Amino acid sequence: MTPYGEGREPSPDAAIAALRWRVAEELRRAARAESIAVSCEERIARGPEHLRDLRARMAALHQQMEIRHKTSALLHELHALRLEVWMAGGGPASPPAFMSTVTAAIGVPSATATIRGRRPAAVVASSSDAVARAAHDLEVALGEGPALAAMAEAAPITVADCAMAERWPLFGPAVGELGVRSVHAVPFQRATVCLGTLCVYSREPEVGDIVAAATGRIAEAVTHTVLVGGQGPDAGGGFPPSQLFGAADYQPDVHQAAGVVAAQRGCGIDDAEDLLRARAFAESRPLADIAAAVLRGEADLR
Repeated sequence: MTPYGEGREPSPDAAIAALRWRVAEELRRAARAESIAVSCEERIARGPEHLRDLRARMAALHQQMEIRHKTSALLHELHALRLEVWMAGGGPASPPAFMSTVTAAIGVPSATATIRGRRPAAVVASSSDAVARAAHDLEVALGEGPALAAMAEAAPITVADCAMAERWPLFGPAVGELGVRSVHAVPFQRATVCLGTLCVYSREPEVGDIVAAATGRIAEAVTHTVLVGGQGPDAGGGFPPSQLFGAADYQPDVHQAAGVVAAQRGCGIDDAEDLLRARAFAESRPLADIAAAVLRGEADLR
């Protein structure tokens, strides 16, 4: 099921209303965190000495929470503005994707957010553009790349220019053909659990400190205020469903095609999805095209 329920995207007006509510709620929570941080700092000097370290840690924690909520508010406000411009006729036929707002905030042309499921192939991916989608498909098909490395190491990964081919002999040259010269991936980390990754792709020969810092802030904000949240103002005051992942990102055709291939080959779903991605890579076609061909009976992966 998609975040909006039953595979349906909200209307633009409803989406903007939800975004505005979200911005207000994020700013309210940011203000509360700021107030607690200030209170802790004020009590450090005049309180008992044995409580100073604790209050200093509490102040730092709430300052971090304030940054998270303000970053999330900024993202959702920016996306609301972009939707309003689109509704006024200032853009392409399709509404802007939330991931395109993420790339604009970071300052890169392409990015993909992935959420890992229980199965290895169970991945929900939201990409900003065709380059990001192709880079993600390459990584899954080849079994190597920045998002997988960041997931495995539970730490940010930055690889630039020639070092990409050295670290990833298959992925590096292939993604270079897309015009990508450097990558930076940050895990969606909650305590000891890695939920997924935010990976940016740049045409520049290196990822600058500003881009890396912005990616880190946004990944942290997404982790704590988007991925780990409630179901909306109608469900007890939690956050409304995020627009980070839309209905198209769930790729139902891919999952259905994997079922067909699994039945044909007598293999598991994970292996079937790997076969689909391998065929897409070999033919230099989008994964969705291969899946659609399988469902139409025009492609046989036996």
